[in-house]
Amino acid sequence: MQFYPLKLYLKHFPNLVMLPLSLALNIFMWLWLIIRIKPQVEPIFLHYNVMFGVDYIGEWWRIFYLPMFGLIIWLVNAVLGWLYFSKNKFVAQLLNFVTLLCQIFLLMVCGMLIFLNV
Repeated sequence: MQFYPLKLYLKHFPNLVMLPLSLALNIFMWLWLIIRIKPQVEPIFLHYNVMFGVDYIGEWWRIFYLPMFGLIIWLVNAVLGWLYFSKNKFVAQLLNFVTLLCQIFLLMVCGMLIFLNV
């Protein structure tokens, strides 16, 4: 099995746009949460539901599960996109687009949780 050259994969224009943009959004989530959520003894809101309001509270450090989950999505989809790129470029671009979409939604969730906790 021969892999597509990583350098060429990263130079392909849709990958060149979507992968760094989604990584930048993830880094922004980390920084935003680090700046706005301070270590504290009392529990913070971790999940908000439109129907029931806040339905999950916990330790302050658990809010970092969101960007960690986004980073895992980014890493898995980037590797899978690279592996599939030589066979089907559309699948690779779709994986990168889904990664970007997930980062946008996770950023909105982070904004809601920061709004609830600060």
